[in-house]
Amino acid sequence: MERSTRKIALVGIVLLVVGLIAWIVQLTGGLLAGSNMTNVFLWGLMIAVFAFLVGFGAGSQFVASAIILSGKEELKPLARIAGACGLACVCAAGVAILADLGAIRNAFAMIVGMNPRSPLAWDMIAMCTFIVLSIVQLVMIARDARSVKVWAVLAGLAALALQIVEGLLFSTQTAHGWWATPIMPVDFLAVAFVSGFALILLIACVKGASSKALAWLGRICASAIAVHLVLALIDLCLMFFEGTPESAGILAAVGSNILLYLVELILPFIAMIMLFLPKNRGQKKPALIASILVIVGIFAHRLMLLFPAYNAPSLYLQLSGTDFTTGPYPISTGRYLDWDLTFANTTPYFPAGPEWLAMLFPIGLALVAAVVILFIMKKLQKDKS
Repeated sequence: MERSTRKIALVGIVLLVVGLIAWIVQLTGGLLAGSNMTNVFLWGLMIAVFAFLVGFGAGSQFVASAIILSGKEELKPLARIAGACGLACVCAAGVAILADLGAIRNAFAMIVGMNPRSPLAWDMIAMCTFIVLSIVQLVMIARDARSVKVWAVLAGLAALALQIVEGLLFSTQTAHGWWATPIMPVDFLAVAFVSGFALILLIACVKGASSKALAWLGRICASAIAVHLVLALIDLCLMFFEGTPESAGILAAVGSNILLYLVELILPFIAMIMLFLPKNRGQKKPALIASILVIVGIFAHRLMLLFPAYNAPSLYLQLSGTDFTTGPYPISTGRYLDWDLTFANTTPYFPAGPEWLAMLFPIGLALVAAVVILFIMKKLQKDKS
């Protein structure tokens, strides 16, 4: 095992252990006790991490499939890494969501009592399908099998389906206008391409890949960023011109989180400009900086999935037989010790300490899993030879 790989594994183990302890504390005490979430703001940091990791997982698979199908020799070493990162990130994402199920045993209940009308059921099916196809693809890569292109196509299609299902999981929640848009599934695909190509671009810079490889990865990443930014701004414009109390509440929530929203938009925009500039093509330093900016911006994007959705009232009182809206309808917060906080239209949310620590668990797991997968692939390759 290379020295740099050992360092990544060590960092991953530390993050995993610290995060696991905080995660167990959360499961023991309950989400409301170990977080700042309420019945109003009921999806928190771990859901953002879930979406973050799924995007990087599917996106990394897009990179792996593109490299394998293109047949570019200078990119071939990155296909193995991209495939491993894809599998590791999706597996870690599956762990990230377990706390929100209330108890680990509820994951088994989702299997034996699956509701085919629930988007969560299709999300689980899409994730499991991706994991199986990704494993087979990685074995084929390690053994340099002739059928590797077939499995790369199948794994790529599974990643595509996974992102569409993830987008539909949000866009079908009509109670939250920030999500209920047909643009959401398309943008999830764009963000996956941005995430995957940015991650592999970062790894390529660290590993000293050729300038051709950096230029290819950077060009596709920048193009995906452009698509994502256009979709995001179109969605915001549609919300602005809607002119309803619901859209006004959402825009107010976006305004109250304007710094985070600007981070989501500006950092990828700067990275896009850096990657598109002819003088920076294939250059290590600009590519490295751009990839880091993208990763930070995408994390902000995943957080901004939640804040405008839950910081905007979802129910409004309307006089019977008229279009007149009197105001938002309060919701029970689930906190009864302080009567002033029992009902609210919205509740402020900032992740508590245990949430930030628990977040390290799936991230550490992704790092360790990627290292272990690459180690196993190396063993399989040696056994073949």
